[in-house]
Amino acid sequence: MKKSEATPADIYTNLYNLYNEEMPVKTERLVYPVDLTGSQKDLNAITERLRVSKAEAIRGAIKHYAEHLRGLEVVTYRDVPKGRAKKEIQRYLKGRERVRADEISDALRIDFDLVNELLLELWGEGWVEPER
Repeated sequence: MKKSEATPADIYTNLYNLYNEEMPVKTERLVYPVDLTGSQKDLNAITERLRVSKAEAIRGAIKHYAEHLRGLEVVTYRDVPKGRAKKEIQRYLKGRERVRADEISDALRIDFDLVNELLLELWGEGWVEPER
């Protein structure tokens, strides 16, 4: 059978269809080389359970982690001398019945270990009592 040649009408129709269809939107594609040594077993388990590709599992994990981080608040501790920190803690405790050490640490931005150390001192001085 002889191959038929395209007529001018066919060429026009093809061009018309090409230009009147929605043009695909160009998107930037980001590709990162990732060393998954030591994680392959976990990744395989995830892909099998969720029935997704490895790439989709990794994208999902990144999205999950990003959503988790949105809810976290990063506390930057101040460099406060011990005596001043103790006074700030005493001021913070006035009028409060129950306060946890981590609450004090976050509110005053004082290192948690220092807060615990000072609470022990304040306990020895009768300023605070541990929860029973």
